[in-house]
Amino acid sequence: MSLFVLFLLSLLLGIVLGVVYGAVGILKIIFKNNIVVSNILDFIFAILSGVSVIVFVVNFNFGVFRWFIVVGVLIGILLERKTLGKIFAKIFLLMYNKFSKCIIALKNTKVVKKILK
Repeated sequence: MSLFVLFLLSLLLGIVLGVVYGAVGILKIIFKNNIVVSNILDFIFAILSGVSVIVFVVNFNFGVFRWFIVVGVLIGILLERKTLGKIFAKIFLLMYNKFSKCIIALKNTKVVKKILK
C-alpha cells in the first residue's frame, strides 16, 4: 500500500476517533461533568485510541510503525473537532435539551407521580 493512501486512511481513523470523542463529551454532559466519570471516560477513550492505532498499523502496514500515521490520526481528530464536531455538538445538545424537557414533563404527570410514591 502506498504511503499516501496509508496517510489518508490514518486521517480517516482520526476523524472516526474525533466522532467517538464527541460522543464521550456528550456522556460527560449527561453525567453532569462528574470528575470521576470524566476521568474514567477519558481513560477508556485513550485505551480505545491506542488500541485502534495499533490495530491500524498491524492491519495496514504489516506492523511497521511510522510517525506519519500518528500525525495523520491527530490531524484527522483536529479536522473533525473543528468542522464536523461543532455541527454534531449542536445537534446532540439540541437532542439532549429536548430529551431533558420530555423527561421533566413526564415526571410531572399524575401517573408517574403515583408510580414514584
